Amino acid sequence: MAETATAELTAVEAEAAALAAEQEAADLRAAVENGDPDITPAALAEAEQRGVFARLRIKAAQKRDAERAEADRHARAEAVATEARTLAEQDDPDDLAAKMRVAVDALAAVHAAAAARHDRIRAMANRADVIRSEALQAGIADPRRHYGVGRGAMAGEVSVMVGKTDPITVRSVSPGDAVAAVVGLAVAGDAVALKAATVACQYAAPRAEKVCRDVPAVRDAFAAK
Repeated sequence: MAETATAELTAVEAEAAALAAEQEAADLRAAVENGDPDITPAALAEAEQRGVFARLRIKAAQKRDAERAEADRHARAEAVATEARTLAEQDDPDDLAAKMRVAVDALAAVHAAAAARHDRIRAMANRADVIRSEALQAGIADPRRHYGVGRGAMAGEVSVMVGKTDPITVRSVSPGDAVAAVVGLAVAGDAVALKAATVACQYAAPRAEKVCRDVPAVRDAFAAK
């Protein structure tokens, strides 16, 4: 009787089972060729059927493995996307922007917050890179569009793009840029003080503009200043 077992096998286990079944069929064929009278056509057919069945189970195991790998990538991609959205929609206003308001008198707090944000976005971008590499190996041509998350497109910046059809880019800013931005924003209304601050902190004003452009929550926090 042909094998009807349905227990899940890994691809490695299924391959081993197929090799064993095919070897059994080969041994029976060799026995027939050598004149063994005890080998019946039914026994040989059953052994060959076991080999065919085992090969089908290899395909089934490979399909399950691919589906599980794809589900895992989707889950990790969604985790990155959720974290990036939370960072852009909640954490920036509550953490970085709030600290930068206070940081006119407390630059160290802004530096620490910006450093943590940079590391967080860099970690997300690195995780997105792993997903992209695995997806390309799996034959997915455009992983960022497929999963809705990926590293930002601009060369030289640390950022994560989120969204399949209308992506947003969550950009990191360096701690140094954050500190320079606070200096520029703190003295923006005083031309003399701003000039002095610019001399002391090169490119303070442009860096302040860059931070506001890259982090909307910071722009909003200082919009009335």
